[in-house]
Amino acid sequence: MGIRSSKSFSRLGGVILLAFSALSLAQNVPTPAATTPQDSSGTGSSLAEAARKAKAQKAAHATKVFTDEDMEAASGPLPRLKMDGADNSDDVVAAMTKYRATHTPQQTEEVVHAWFDRYDQMLAAAMKESVNINTLRNVNSLNGYDLCAESSEPQECRSRQTVNMMGMRSDSNEMTRNMNLEGRIRPALFKIQVWLMQNNLHYDWFKVRTTDQF
Repeated sequence: MGIRSSKSFSRLGGVILLAFSALSLAQNVPTPAATTPQDSSGTGSSLAEAARKAKAQKAAHATKVFTDEDMEAASGPLPRLKMDGADNSDDVVAAMTKYRATHTPQQTEEVVHAWFDRYDQMLAAAMKESVNINTLRNVNSLNGYDLCAESSEPQECRSRQTVNMMGMRSDSNEMTRNMNLEGRIRPALFKIQVWLMQNNLHYDWFKVRTTDQF
């Protein structure tokens, strides 16, 4: 009886000691659940905040839609010339007349000068480009003819001619665009020049370029 009780007591003591050891080990091992929620919460909060700010900035930028009125305002008090559709040079003259009535001669000249410079530069660029294209096209045509005359390979000659024809079509389209632009700008400038003279506004710088001036 004493021996059995002693053995039972020993087994009970071993169980209790094992339980205490397991409890002590569990208390000493850090659990990831104690730190992870705090870190992930902070990171998630930062990401969410950054996303909200980016969305707000994007929305703020997207609220402004540029229209034709914005473009007109950016070009000054005088309307832009239309490069296609109905001619609007009369609108420009009317705007100049209205502006002159409420501003000083110096202010009027500055506004007209700024408007004129814009289209004078466009006209000069179109004229110069057309001359350069025409010159280069003539040179390429002559070179292509000479190369074909000297070449002993008919296929190579035909290839050169095909390339030359493609280049000529592209050049013709560009020259047509430039001529249309000149046909819009030059008459409008002449009309405004007449208006200036009729109103005793003698601006020496207001000179309309001709085909040999660029």
